[in-house]
Amino acid sequence: MILIADSGSTKCDWVLLDSSKNVISRITTQGINPVLLNISQISDILFGNRVLRGIHQGVRTVLFYGAGCGSTASKAFILKALTEFFPRASVLVEEDLMAAVHGTTSIPGVVCILGTGSNCCYYDGEKIHVHQESLGYMVMDEGSGNYFGKKLLNTYFYNKMPLHLKDEFEGVFDVSLETVLKSLYDKENPSGYLASFTPFLIEHREAPFLRGIIEQGIKVLFDNLISCYNTELEEHPIHFVGSIAYFFQDYILEEARERHITIRSFVKRPMDNIIKNLLEVNF
Repeated sequence: MILIADSGSTKCDWVLLDSSKNVISRITTQGINPVLLNISQISDILFGNRVLRGIHQGVRTVLFYGAGCGSTASKAFILKALTEFFPRASVLVEEDLMAAVHGTTSIPGVVCILGTGSNCCYYDGEKIHVHQESLGYMVMDEGSGNYFGKKLLNTYFYNKMPLHLKDEFEGVFDVSLETVLKSLYDKENPSGYLASFTPFLIEHREAPFLRGIIEQGIKVLFDNLISCYNTELEEHPIHFVGSIAYFFQDYILEEARERHITIRSFVKRPMDNIIKNLLEVNF
């Protein structure tokens, strides 16, 4: 059996294939990010899933694409965790940017991830090239779920959020000071916690106040991250991957038009295209 995983910081999508490369099942677990979790926590996630626990001895190949897996050390860390859980499998670990590429294009182009976090690269048809390393959710990640979550909390606690939105916000989330501080500074996945507020922004994205937050966030994304690929964008299109990009594509399209940037696609979940592309390769 072959197992393919596409993991962000919040969730990880798994697809199990049989020896003929037919899809047997699809599984979703908590995200597995080596920057945020230790070996024990990753093991708990894997053993905590009934399907994964039932197949861990039978899987022969694991292809894992994950956020936080850009360095040699982080890849080795995830490789160790997965090899321990899938003892009979050959395991390949790649960063999430490679999954984004496989999920969007087979020809040169710029690919931008907008999910819990944000990242960008240029794909030359064979390799990816990163012009700007990310410092993660605390410093960068413009336009991402955790970026917008921070903005929502900021406007809420500074009492800048309009009253009708504030009332709705309080009706959906526990925003007591104790809960927020504990979730931000004591729990294991603060970026995922911040991103959990973004569905509120998506649902109310036509509200003028929130529309302004979205427009500013997309502008900063282009100014700071996408602009690093201006040379490549003169000749090649850009692809966007992730739920934030998918739901905010009207705002992204407008910003791109103003900057004369060609957008080729928006892909909410790249897994289907990953499977299609990878099944053409013998592995």
